[in-house]
Amino acid sequence: MKRFSVAILGITIILSVLAGGTFSYMTAEAENAGNIITAGSMQLNTYPQPFMALSRLVPGGPSQEATVSVFATTPTKFFYKVKSVRQVGTSTKLWNALMVEVKDGVTGETWTGNLNSLDTSWFARQDGVNGGGVNNGRMVNFKVWIPQEADVDAETTATVKFRLDAEQWRPL
Repeated sequence: MKRFSVAILGITIILSVLAGGTFSYMTAEAENAGNIITAGSMQLNTYPQPFMALSRLVPGGPSQEATVSVFATTPTKFFYKVKSVRQVGTSTKLWNALMVEVKDGVTGETWTGNLNSLDTSWFARQDGVNGGGVNNGRMVNFKVWIPQEADVDAETTATVKFRLDAEQWRPL
């Protein structure tokens, strides 16, 4: 009987080892290294370039207007601001005398003051301007005049660079 018990015990151990191996829990791991994710950039442009060629402005005379479209060539929605930069050879008297009004064509947001201090706050911050090319751009209107009291010389010229800065729009 003892042999029989030992034989049963041996068979049970062998079967347990075999069964345990077939019901085993397996795990594995793999790595995929070297993947690259790069942030894009926003590209801002204006049309037409240049957009302003005003002549025959006189102190106290009527204002003249010019319009430019500001747009992102990438599909990034944005908001923008405008700043003026005096170029070399520009008449100081005319530069300091000129007044300008910058107006967003959709929201009507406006900045008015001397051209020499043009540095607007952000326009289109509430809803942003759609990116994706000139057809999705925003018209910006510039009105320029010389006040009656200005002391300017005849036939002086001001060459101005308008710098437009943009930031990607994020909901407020």
